[in-house]
Amino acid sequence: MYYISRMKSYGYILGQLLRTDFKIFKQTIVDKIIDMCIWVTMISFVFGYLMPQFGVSDTFINLQVAGMVASGAMFGLFPNVVELVSDFEGDQIVSFYSTLPIPTWLVFVRFFIFFALSGMVMVPVVLPMAKIVLGSLIDLSAIHLGKCALIVMLTNFMYGALTLFLVSFVPSIQRVGSVWMRFIYPMWMLGGFQFSWQVLYKVFPYIAYADLCNPMIYIMEGNKVALLGQAGFLPFWYCVAALLFFIVVAMIFAIRRLKRRLDFV
Repeated sequence: MYYISRMKSYGYILGQLLRTDFKIFKQTIVDKIIDMCIWVTMISFVFGYLMPQFGVSDTFINLQVAGMVASGAMFGLFPNVVELVSDFEGDQIVSFYSTLPIPTWLVFVRFFIFFALSGMVMVPVVLPMAKIVLGSLIDLSAIHLGKCALIVMLTNFMYGALTLFLVSFVPSIQRVGSVWMRFIYPMWMLGGFQFSWQVLYKVFPYIAYADLCNPMIYIMEGNKVALLGQAGFLPFWYCVAALLFFIVVAMIFAIRRLKRRLDFV
């Protein structure tokens, strides 16, 4: 009974912290939705109407739409890294949470959950906006709603874990700018936003095998399978298993490093 009571207490405190986070998040959600609509519109317009004039296949836009669904929440990753690093070097509000009657690892799980859930809020904007811009140019007849729900959830939890993982390696706010160019952007560009893993394997097999260490490839491939069907992509359940593995590993390393950085006992 003691352990059950303690877990309920932890759950209540975690719930209250997340409730506060989302009250603050509500103040900026309209701006974030507008930003997402602009991004989806620009990508859809360029790849749906202009790129086919240069010989790009008309069906390529379907690949891009799936990539947009997978990438939508990724653009919140860098601002989250900046916010946390700034707090660590400045007010250290995070240290206040360590005084609460919860384990220190739960302080970081709170950030992980918030980043993931706030990212999921943005995903439903992508498909409707793309459909408005592209109309019949996109084909969603092969969409699998169950797989979509699962891969979107794992995608955003991966982004949440990756945020904490990257924060644990950023030594100062002066170095935070390198996170985008050295880590996030290369992972995204080699993660299959504009190509499939099978195409990469046909052209550069050794790079394709190395790319299997990139969690972004499983995000992209999994979303493409859920929206476009299995043919031509990595097996869906392989992507699910890989993302679960990367989430767990990233969280373990992030929590250990962040606890040492902040001198949590």
